[in-house]
Amino acid sequence: MQPQTVEFRLPAGQLGDVLNMYSRQARVTLSFEEQLVAGIMVPAISGQFDSQTMLLTLLSHTNLQAIPVGVGAWIIQPKSTEGVVTLDTIQVETHSDSAKAKTYQSSASVNVVTKENIERFRGTSVGDIFQGVAGVLVSENRNSGGLDINIRGMQGQGRVPVVIDGSRQETTVYRGYSGVSSRSYIDPDLIGNMQINKGPTMSASGTGATGGIVNVKTLRAEDIVAEGKLSGYRVRLSGIGNSTEAPEPGTYAGYYLPRNAYRSDCRFPEYCEERYLMPERFAPEEGIDRPSLFDFSSYAMSLAGAQRFDWGDVLMAYAHRKQGNYYAGTNGPVPVLHYGEPQKLAWYTETEVSMEGASRFRAGERIPNTNFESTSWLLSTTLALPHDQSLELSYIRYDSQYGEMMPSQIRSFGQARQWLDSEVLNQTYTISYGWQPVELDGIDLEANLWHTDTVTDLNTPGVGSIELESNTARTDAYQRWGADVSNTMRFYPKGELKWSYGLTGQWEDMDTDTPADSGFYAGARSGWRDEYSAFTNVIWQPWQAWTFEAGLRYTRFKSKDNNPLPLSTNDPACVSDGNDGCQAVFYRNEHSGGAPMFTATWEFAKYTQLYVRHAKALRMPSLFENTSGWSVSPALDIPVKPERALNRELGINYFNEAAFKWGHQVGAKLAVFNNHVDDYLTRTQPNAWEQTQGGLDFFRLRNIDSLTLNGVEMNLSYDASTWLVELNGTHYSKIEVCNVGSYVRYYCNDWGLAQSYINNMIPPNWHASVHFGLRLMEKKLEVGLRGTLMGKRNSIPRYNAPTGFNEPVLWHSYRLIDFYSRYKFNDMVAVDLTIDNITDRYYLDALSLGLVPAPGRTAKLSLTLEF
Repeated sequence: MQPQTVEFRLPAGQLGDVLNMYSRQARVTLSFEEQLVAGIMVPAISGQFDSQTMLLTLLSHTNLQAIPVGVGAWIIQPKSTEGVVTLDTIQVETHSDSAKAKTYQSSASVNVVTKENIERFRGTSVGDIFQGVAGVLVSENRNSGGLDINIRGMQGQGRVPVVIDGSRQETTVYRGYSGVSSRSYIDPDLIGNMQINKGPTMSASGTGATGGIVNVKTLRAEDIVAEGKLSGYRVRLSGIGNSTEAPEPGTYAGYYLPRNAYRSDCRFPEYCEERYLMPERFAPEEGIDRPSLFDFSSYAMSLAGAQRFDWGDVLMAYAHRKQGNYYAGTNGPVPVLHYGEPQKLAWYTETEVSMEGASRFRAGERIPNTNFESTSWLLSTTLALPHDQSLELSYIRYDSQYGEMMPSQIRSFGQARQWLDSEVLNQTYTISYGWQPVELDGIDLEANLWHTDTVTDLNTPGVGSIELESNTARTDAYQRWGADVSNTMRFYPKGELKWSYGLTGQWEDMDTDTPADSGFYAGARSGWRDEYSAFTNVIWQPWQAWTFEAGLRYTRFKSKDNNPLPLSTNDPACVSDGNDGCQAVFYRNEHSGGAPMFTATWEFAKYTQLYVRHAKALRMPSLFENTSGWSVSPALDIPVKPERALNRELGINYFNEAAFKWGHQVGAKLAVFNNHVDDYLTRTQPNAWEQTQGGLDFFRLRNIDSLTLNGVEMNLSYDASTWLVELNGTHYSKIEVCNVGSYVRYYCNDWGLAQSYINNMIPPNWHASVHFGLRLMEKKLEVGLRGTLMGKRNSIPRYNAPTGFNEPVLWHSYRLIDFYSRYKFNDMVAVDLTIDNITDRYYLDALSLGLVPAPGRTAKLSLTLEF
């Protein structure tokens, strides 16, 4: 019987790349080490051959041989090798599939945060796991335990979705006059890895992602079960220092200056009433009893177990963490009181008192409402179905009680108190189906169905008060359903062509139990939103050195507000209800449009690529932006349109896993980016010519003219096996916000707009991170340092946004140093000791909305058992 022949079309190029294309066309499996084929070039070959003849032809002028290890499976080894080692797992490797390689081999800006990275730099707050990633910041990191990710200045309302196992769960939380926060929830101990894509992407989860995507993969069986075993377990216990149990609600903290001048020596008693007298103290006595470095009052624990079966695997994980209120650092722009010289006036003596510093919280003080306690569950199973099919099912439950720090307590009312705890319960359900038949290049099918259910019981101060009796309690229920299906087809007309296409849909519903009160809804909203998207993308590699990618996405959405718009009786849209009011008008919105993407990559030298990227994206208005509530509602005379983003990027990559004679791993990436958004959607002041709204008429939601953020980003890595150096940073060469409106002095500026959400999202002009690590004692011991350098944010002019604080100090730069160490006693037992902020720096996070200092020097001790 003659061997079956195949029509091969293999271009000239590097042997590793040609072998990869050969394996697809011949439908065989190859395994080889990258360094064996590095630098070997082969000519183009086309024609009818059987698979074995073609493989031997490709290797004929090399010092390599193909050893069969099974039906349709081969190992490539040097001809001089004595003996053959049969591998348990066969894997094609023409490009490195390591996490680090994705950063340095992608034709876009991509970063991967692995489980090892998370364990190394876990930090105090959940968002600390992103510290050290170029171009990525976390807003409101010290509040609630949620994640609100900022990528190159883009943040919130679906601009940077956090996608967990294919599902979206972002909820928008009202933050008073200062704005809103978009939150997603996950416990770090349940994360397997995260991939951060910056800029628009042509994937099923990329709808509306004008800033980028954070794709989170939860733990899988391979993260817990050791190679060659059928079951595995992991137990982790952690003690966290620099914190104590949260005090009773109502406990004051920080300096409070009720007046800027105080009286004494009054000629008449009524001139020296108590309200005019200087208090004995401007801050409470309690809250400065900071514990010792290794006093672990807070803790975290997690358990995970997985079992493999013939039909698939099952995983179960549990995580619980309890974090008390942490303490601020002591070195930096701490608040200082300045007492003026007493001034003798006609009827009394007056003494001025002022405060200068980054925040009103004292050096080494316990920071209120930074406490949270969370419990999480993860259940997942993977079923290996016949005919190369798979089915994954997972359930995640996240339940947290936390202190809610309202910025208005500090900014507007001048005083901070421990408040009543809030609570969030988030449940996520996902089903993922895959079909990847080896014999069919036209089918690589993925389908996902998911649902997230988030219930937030929020406690916040009432408007204009910080008394506990004014607490506004409400329950927001947020439901989101999603589905997507996509397929990838491969062709070989000239080189390799990969065509992907798919459909996605999201259905959102939000409601509240907060009753209406005189036309406004205490921040709570109610409505629904539907969004549909279709995309197609082609990646073509006609020659070995050139790759082209082109894609197009079409999106359509519609929404309805269940709350009536707050209309004034003089509004043209008002139809009298016969009772000195207006008949109810419910806001509806609907839009559609398309956005293309194009990328070209040129591998002009060994291990080196140059790429150019031109990507557009549409972000349809979010459910929050299409519904009425405090403190802003859509208006009938101001259309709410989609944002139109354009991302241009020029980059160069270098990645070599066996550099120099020592085989060191070297990676470098430099990217110049230009992000421009037309019709950026945000809150502003009302214009003088616009219709007034009923209720409290302070703000308007509108599309401003544009937002531009240009800059350069760098990633460097040198791994010498026993030591490691990593350096990354982002510098913004241009930050520009443009809009025409009343009370706006300049058409464009570099800080934002009065009363706008965007002011809280503009990043510092630059930030960088450097990491140095050592692997000692045959790699049983790892120690290292990470330095974080944060530049200044652009100051807001005082005439537009007075805050009562010294603006140049408020947006201060800072430098942090973190220490980590890990000792592995064996494959089962490891101990981690980390000390964050070892210089005890007093600083505010770059995007701190509530003027809350970050944690001071904090030690953490962890024990990990794997068996």
